[in-house]
Amino acid sequence: MADAFELLGISRGSSVDEIRKAYRQMARRWHPDRFAPGPERLWAEQKMIDINAAYTQALHTLSSPSRVSEPDDELKDARRLLDLGQLSAARQALMRVACRSAEWNYLFGAVLLRLGESQKALLYFGVASRQKPDNSCYRAAYRSAEAICQQKKGGGRLRKLFPWK
Repeated sequence: MADAFELLGISRGSSVDEIRKAYRQMARRWHPDRFAPGPERLWAEQKMIDINAAYTQALHTLSSPSRVSEPDDELKDARRLLDLGQLSAARQALMRVACRSAEWNYLFGAVLLRLGESQKALLYFGVASRQKPDNSCYRAAYRSAEAICQQKKGGGRLRKLFPWK
């Protein structure tokens, strides 16, 4: 990967706020939801993977890592809320996490799928699967969401294809 700061379009001496601002601008511009299904969306997904990695790397290179909140605890909270069926709270907890890791994409996809937004969930599961291709849970979630989307297109009744616990 190219230099994280260069990819984000900021200088090496940037503050946490400047890094976050640059990340948000890039994410708004290249988010896969902005593209129609097809090769452009796949390219945008890869671009977002690079942007997420650059964001994480830029934050970790700061001299004072204590200024950056650790997303693992926030992801654990979101997973707990998801397991409890508190989908709105889980979604809000995920939106507070700045770094869009594979786990974040998986959890956000899980929230969307349980809310009945299977097409959007498929997108997030796809990003998680591409970020961590050797994670069988992410791949299984993608296949399940894909089957639900195909079933919806066919007009059949939805079966419970995705085990949450």
